[in-house]
Amino acid sequence: MKFKYLFLLLIIGTGSACTKTDILFKDNTNTADPNITYWDNYTVALSTYKLDTFATTGDSLFVIGTQNDPRFGRINALSFAELTVPTENPLWEQRVTYDSAAILLQPNGNYYGDTTRPFRINAHKLTENIGIDVSASTTYYNPAKTGYDNSLLGSYTGIVYPGRKDTVRIKLADDFGADLFNQIKNKSAVIEDQTTFRNYLKGIALVSDSNYSQAVYQFAAGTGLLRIYYTLRGQYNEKKFLDIGYTASKQYNHLGYNYAGTPLASFNPLKSQLTESSAMDRKALLNNYIPSYIKITFPDILDVKQAYPYVKVIKAALEVRVNKQENTAPFTLPPGLVMYISNLNNEFSSVLLQPGSTDAVQNGNLVINDLEENGTKYTFDITSYINTIIDEGRFSTKSLFLCPYSTGYKTYTSRLVVTDQPNDSDIKLKLYVLGL
Repeated sequence: MKFKYLFLLLIIGTGSACTKTDILFKDNTNTADPNITYWDNYTVALSTYKLDTFATTGDSLFVIGTQNDPRFGRINALSFAELTVPTENPLWEQRVTYDSAAILLQPNGNYYGDTTRPFRINAHKLTENIGIDVSASTTYYNPAKTGYDNSLLGSYTGIVYPGRKDTVRIKLADDFGADLFNQIKNKSAVIEDQTTFRNYLKGIALVSDSNYSQAVYQFAAGTGLLRIYYTLRGQYNEKKFLDIGYTASKQYNHLGYNYAGTPLASFNPLKSQLTESSAMDRKALLNNYIPSYIKITFPDILDVKQAYPYVKVIKAALEVRVNKQENTAPFTLPPGLVMYISNLNNEFSSVLLQPGSTDAVQNGNLVINDLEENGTKYTFDITSYINTIIDEGRFSTKSLFLCPYSTGYKTYTSRLVVTDQPNDSDIKLKLYVLGL
């Protein structure tokens, strides 16, 4: 039945678009049943809901970069990590010489911004420990930040290819690398255990240079974050390396924001806030790096009961049209979105499932159609939800939230701007109502 009604939506005229103050309860369909009424643009109210803080610990994910977004402002991401004392020592009592040292990062394919511009990452030594001890019980929430030395430990400048996932190599200063090499080679007291090692080297900060960076990238580290290259001397010299890992629970990211000059300008970066689109230049904003979600309500939905003693919504489709002017290069569309059902306190209680399913989550079924005006869109079947809030009546406290497919900052980049112009919102509710 789903495809039947979607087909009907394509052949039915759109002349019945309604506004909040003037809803026309009249038959405007081409269906054979005179008891079925169709509205192609029922009243939708949009708001932007921004969270206050979120955990960035233990993801084994390095988020680094700077992005200036005309709608979301400036986002600056940097990462911190505590290195782990080597568990093996292949340098001890060996004829070895130091070659170089580097931080190794591999893009995981996710990014936010312009990847064609040069990118610079600077490495610095931390000036304070991450946490007060070596325990793994602490969770770090944005905007936590650890102090680091302004002196440059090493840097990388070049193009990052997130699709190819080519490793980024940050060459470190020779005096730093050689000293670390000698501490391990000589089996000094600083590598006795994690406590002594973190006192010697508190950790690493990885910071982007905003003069170069126009994108935020996500990186992963393999068996080691820091690699020491050396030569094993013998009849035939061998080039080798030693990897030094990091403590996952002592690795976290910091995301800083500057909303000046954007629709988010009235938001406090450290406070949870809800603002209607009318106060945000008729915009509603979704971004998992902020993170911000789009709240959707239907303030006049109970008015459908005024026309008939018995009312049942037989089809309710929520269309999220992609506004080409607001969602253009270098930004990419999220491949999937989800709808959460919330309570009065904007707390998620459940997720919107496929009709008739007990576990299949709706993802918006993104359709890309650049040949047709407003042809690219996400669509959600919210028939059951609409009938529920009609049945609950004026006591209903439910709302819908349009969110990234995963609500964490660490997934693929989800950025979407929708406009909420009177009579022409990018989010439209299409209703088929049976009235008897």
